[in-house]
Amino acid sequence: MSTLRGRVKELRGRAGMSAEALSARLQGLGVKWNRSIVANFEAGRRPSVSVVEWLALAQALEVAPLHLLISPDAKATDEYAYAPEPGCTAPTPMVREWVRGYYPLNADPGKFDRETPRNETVSVSLGETGYQVTLDRSPASTRALERFIREVTPGMGAPADDTEGDGK
Repeated sequence: MSTLRGRVKELRGRAGMSAEALSARLQGLGVKWNRSIVANFEAGRRPSVSVVEWLALAQALEVAPLHLLISPDAKATDEYAYAPEPGCTAPTPMVREWVRGYYPLNADPGKFDRETPRNETVSVSLGETGYQVTLDRSPASTRALERFIREVTPGMGAPADDTEGDGK
């Protein structure tokens, strides 16, 4: 599992971007970071970032904010610590879907769904070819929820293999 600071360093390195270049991009977004602050953050000498800084880092590195928190390369079996308390971990795909607003992680689903805009409601049904998912009628949202079903609940996203056609 990588940390936010590790992801920033990794993405900056992958892009061939210096700490100075990242700080210039952040300053262009209104975040007053210099090369030294970038270096201190990546080295762990600056322990945290604000939400505004996190969003600006994502913009400056040209990635979704979620991908700074949880690497898209994380394994579905990895546990992710979503709070500092011991035992506050969950499978990485569940945490990714919680951050996206698709899954009520350790929360009452009714309360969680109260804050979901009406046009983002989820409908899941079992059809003849497998699970059918509708989420705000957006193909991207539908694919995200289908991916969640495949990763978190193996076997639910597709009908059982019946290559012989004999129902077994």
